[in-house]
Formats: sequence, structure tokens, C-alpha cells
Amino acid sequence: MRTGTFKSDPTVTAVSLDAKPATVEIQDCLDTSGYRLVYAKDKRSVPGSGGGRHLSTATATRYPDGRWLINYGATHRDQPC
Repeated sequence: MRTGTFKSDPTVTAVSLDAKPATVEIQDCLDTSGYRLVYAKDKRSVPGSGGGRHLSTATATRYPDGRWLINYGATHRDQPC
């Protein structure tokens, strides 16, 4: 199971409202340094499951009914932040 705190503070990096469909690019530095995978039975940390800080990107698209939904997202573990 997971325990701890997952931190996120996303920022909009690009807006394309005139595009069909309209899109917004989002960037974040996901901080999982305090978020751990542990064994449910005794709460020991699972080896190799330590967190860190990594760049994450996403694209939100506005659908015809007016909803904004994330249609793409990726965590770039090779790009610390």
C-alpha cells in the first residue's frame, strides 16, 4: 500500500483556445519524496520504491460539451526538478 504525502503544484505553460479542439499544456514537478510503497502487514518500506522529484506534463482538451479533460499525461523520470 502507499503511505505519505504526494505533492503537486501544476502550472499552465501554453494555452491554445483558438485550436480545434482548444487545448492547455500543463507542467508540474511531482514530489513523491514523502510518498512510499509499504507492506500492508507491517508497514516496512518496499525496497526500491523510494520517491523523488520528477517533471510531469499533461494536455487538457475542451470537449464540445464544455468539459476540460486530461487526454495525455506523462511523468519524465529522467528529468528531475
